[in-house]
Amino acid sequence: MKYVKFESFDKSIIQCYLWDEVRTPKGVVQILHGMAEHARRYDDFAQFLNKKGYIVFADDHRAHGNTEKEENIGYHAGDIYFDTVQDEIAITEHLKKTYDLPVVIIGHSYGSFLSQRYIQLNSQNIAGVVLSGSAYMKGMLLNTGASIAKMQYKLCGGAKKGKFIDKLSFGAYNKPFQKESPQFGWLSRDKEQVKKYVLDPQCGYIMSIAFSKYFLSGLKKAYLPQNLEAIEKKLPIAIFSGEQDPVGGKGKLVKKLFEMYKGIGIEDVSIKLFEGARHEILNETNNKEVYKDFFDAIERFIK
Repeated sequence: MKYVKFESFDKSIIQCYLWDEVRTPKGVVQILHGMAEHARRYDDFAQFLNKKGYIVFADDHRAHGNTEKEENIGYHAGDIYFDTVQDEIAITEHLKKTYDLPVVIIGHSYGSFLSQRYIQLNSQNIAGVVLSGSAYMKGMLLNTGASIAKMQYKLCGGAKKGKFIDKLSFGAYNKPFQKESPQFGWLSRDKEQVKKYVLDPQCGYIMSIAFSKYFLSGLKKAYLPQNLEAIEKKLPIAIFSGEQDPVGGKGKLVKKLFEMYKGIGIEDVSIKLFEGARHEILNETNNKEVYKDFFDAIERFIK
């Protein structure tokens, strides 16, 4: 893993990571990590892809990881969600110029919600997209969350921690798993992986009010008909999720996402729910199966 500083569209410096131990690369995989985590957590999966012939590139998003100073983590000035989407588009452009190879996007959780908007703006420049731990979020919950975050932003400003929204989301997700872990049992059945997450100072922190405001209002735009219509219909989309993932409503919201893409005419969209698995399927007890299915999707996209 190599550390790379990337200057984005607005001159912001984004901390990135490159895995390029590949003799004859077939393509590049660009990973978009989840909320309140960082890209180095994908090291094992990236090494797996290197062995399979793929260069891997990932960044710590705005408000995350080594892109932020420790005292600012969870917050970044500006429209955090849309600016991060723009970062990912700029990174894709950089990767295509550097390697002259097809690029596949893998977005997990928050990264998948970034990807939902990304493909409306840049689907013609990628070979395919994998959405992991994702969901169809349009509806009352998204509207209510966006309204609460907007109100808190007006009352408290953006830099303060969004404790109330964190309790509504992460707190609710973990209720069925509290006997296993007070906060993060919902992530995986693998207790060692959950322990690593809990002990990592760059994981599990409470995001800022500004983050919630821009994320939720930005995600609402991802479901506007005119934005959905902008997706290239030949773009292959593979959706993977844990059957017990609360983010995906234990499969219900994942199936809705699949149906949405089919409904707008995407020609190649697939879905798989892993039996018994929770949110972080790459860190689950059956991760070898997950690795293989992700790889098979990437291979299909490239061919």
